[in-house]
Amino acid sequence: MFLRLKGRFRKTTQHISRQLVTFSRVFLHFDFRSFEYISNLTVTSREMPSNVEIKAKVKDFETFKRKAKEISDSEGEIIEQKDVFFNVPQGRLKLRFLQNEPSQLIFYQRDDRSGPKVSEFYTATTDKPDELADVLSRAVGEKGVVKKKRLLYLVGQTRVHCDEVEGLGCFMELEVVMKENQSAMEGEQIARDLMSKLGVEEADLIKEAYIDLLSTKTA
Repeated sequence: MFLRLKGRFRKTTQHISRQLVTFSRVFLHFDFRSFEYISNLTVTSREMPSNVEIKAKVKDFETFKRKAKEISDSEGEIIEQKDVFFNVPQGRLKLRFLQNEPSQLIFYQRDDRSGPKVSEFYTATTDKPDELADVLSRAVGEKGVVKKKRLLYLVGQTRVHCDEVEGLGCFMELEVVMKENQSAMEGEQIARDLMSKLGVEEADLIKEAYIDLLSTKTA
């Protein structure tokens, strides 16, 4: 009986170890044992989900917020966010500090182009973001920090973000949360339809992430 239990325990620990190594290779390309003292880092998405996103500079922020409020039929939700980005060989890796809920480690990949684009991502949660940020900074180096005040509206399956980004100004971002078996083309059409309703013009679209805009500004 003891031997059978011992064998099962060994198989279970080996399985968990393989999952953690796979997770670390996707995110950081270094040994996940660096996180031994942060025992509550929890992977929340193993299959890579995706969004279709549009980002644009907003000239008249108050008018845009009014339209978003009317279309969503809601007052929106105010969210204060701080994203710390880290150096990785591909995609982007950020630790998002959130208020009143666990912080998130997010790895995502998307094309740097204006207009609708698919963003694929993994997430993990932690209630020790400062310790995790310290480990990541030592392991791969910090790229920069983005601070923003976000007003969130929900329109169907789309998250409408009205962002006031510290050091950059006012922007809007649409995130169409893709459903299972939904095509990228369908997601892009949803984004473009909502973009039109909100009065966003092609000339206002931007391809860069906020961290890249800040890096260019301070270079």
